[in-house]
Amino acid sequence: MPRRNLIPLALLAVLALATAGFAVLGASSAPSGATVTVQNASTETFGSPTGSTSFAMDLVSTLSAGAGTGTIAQVRLIAYVPPARMAVYQVSARTTRPLAVLDPAAITCALSAYTAIVGGATPWTPSDGAYIRTESLADYSSRVPRASGATCTPQTADVHGQVLERAVVRADYLVSVRLTVVVPPQRLSNGTEAAHGAEGEALVLLRINGTPTSKLGS
Repeated sequence: MPRRNLIPLALLAVLALATAGFAVLGASSAPSGATVTVQNASTETFGSPTGSTSFAMDLVSTLSAGAGTGTIAQVRLIAYVPPARMAVYQVSARTTRPLAVLDPAAITCALSAYTAIVGGATPWTPSDGAYIRTESLADYSSRVPRASGATCTPQTADVHGQVLERAVVRADYLVSVRLTVVVPPQRLSNGTEAAHGAEGEALVLLRINGTPTSKLGS
């Protein structure tokens, strides 16, 4: 074979290997179908752009400091109407009373936190009609923003733990996300013992764009 033909064939072989390598890399880095489903459902629920959809939801918080200590629970109703009205109510067995009407900055921070919950690199997997995953507390806390004074930024936790997450999607909408943060006994860098136990938080959507979630299809 004449030498002048070797160079194009060699380049063709290199290009073929490179193409195959990029294909493998793309396949390995692409999000799973379940992950896409959960993240797209979050976009449907909270709107695109975020905050363009009205919703009402219960924000349920629970706290347990360990075996034998009992569990403290708190329910708040969040009612949001675009473009910028978010009211918070305290819910008890007997009453629902107003707590606050958030200013625009607080609304933006809250919406950012709600949508960030289902993000991150840890994939979601189907399980018993829902989607689940477990990620480190460090990953979760470094992604989900929290209000602190005039700022709204993620604040990385200074303790080790895990976050167990369960999302429910109905008719392409995210209708609930339940989180359980488990922090085992441990000591901080200064030698003091860190608070440990389990803390839960759930976003339970009641209405999306005026439609009760109970009436959404499967």
